[in-house]
Amino acid sequence: MSFPIKTSFLPSSFTSGKVRGAFVGSLLLMSLFFSGGCLAIYGQCAGELEGAKTTLQRIEREWPLRGNGDAVTQYVQKLGAQLAHFSVYGRNSPWRFSVVRNLAPNAFSIGGGYVFITDGAVNFVQNESELAAILAHELGHELAGHFCGTSNLSDSGGLFDIFSTPKSEERQVGIGSLTLAIDPVKEQEADQFAVSILQAGGYDPRAMLDAARHLPRGDALHPVDAQRLQALENILAKIPPTQAQDSEDFRTIKRTLAAERAAWREEIER
Repeated sequence: MSFPIKTSFLPSSFTSGKVRGAFVGSLLLMSLFFSGGCLAIYGQCAGELEGAKTTLQRIEREWPLRGNGDAVTQYVQKLGAQLAHFSVYGRNSPWRFSVVRNLAPNAFSIGGGYVFITDGAVNFVQNESELAAILAHELGHELAGHFCGTSNLSDSGGLFDIFSTPKSEERQVGIGSLTLAIDPVKEQEADQFAVSILQAGGYDPRAMLDAARHLPRGDALHPVDAQRLQALENILAKIPPTQAQDSEDFRTIKRTLAAERAAWREEIER
């Protein structure tokens, strides 16, 4: 079921540039909802939360997650909450952000407001806008209603990847006992929502393209889809550039992860 868009009020702490970005981003979200043939914004669907909780139990059993008191987790939760502020039009359910201790760059959502990102993705990004782009893309999947219907809530599907789409049709990528479902149409829909969320939040939407373009070529998990890149370029061609600065929190977390990697390598070499 889709819901009408509600106007959200901006915190007074945002700069005038971010307020302008929020206004334009809000208009973009509204156009996605109201334009014929474009996207509608969905609330949680029937059974979505139950399916997400079932998947969450499997993730918690199989994957090492950083705790809520962890500095990296707290930063990601803070950034995710900031982005979610600009994506709650008609969606009253909470968002939950978790960090997986895995060095492969990846991110996914499972419905019900649950969004996951790996250590590897935080290491991979070159700036805070790229990290925001990854999270915004996952928010986009949920806002687009991609977890509506039993097929996305089965015990083997329902995960979406930030970077990859096949050239023509949906494919399945295994991650543990779960399966990552990659659908080109859904990836492009999530990208449309992500662009508007990033612009509203004061981040550079072009970071989505930058992140995809500096993926290692020949990466089986993250093949770069030329059609998806072209669709993004077409959207971004109509949007003025955004000058976004990395926060000190972002720089601190990057240093933290670099120190962890160095300590891990030193331990292995002993």
